[in-house]
Amino acid sequence: MPLSNAEAQNISTATGKKIEEFTKPLSATGGILELANNPATQACVFLATDSPELDAEGICTIHEIRPEGCQIYPVILDQNDAAWMDIICPHTAEFDPPTEKLRLALMELDRLINAEAETRD
Repeated sequence: MPLSNAEAQNISTATGKKIEEFTKPLSATGGILELANNPATQACVFLATDSPELDAEGICTIHEIRPEGCQIYPVILDQNDAAWMDIICPHTAEFDPPTEKLRLALMELDRLINAEAETRD
């Protein structure tokens, strides 16, 4: 999950972890800050689960401060900036269909994250 500089700093402050401890290497993401996955479960490093199953139960350990992209998920943008439900998420039936408001929020978040990545080059 991509995140902004401010979101990464907020998580770092709240958890006491360095940003590099919970994000993927910038060399692997084109300079975009992205939450890392736990190698054992392939889930987000902040999802408390022992299972590698896609639909495994888990608890987000940073739920109160989770990034905006996590708050909006499972709504994501496709290559044409259309909002849709991520087919990988096993819980999409529990959510309302994507709205224009969510699409615009994701587009603004994408713009911010990409602009921040350009400053890291």
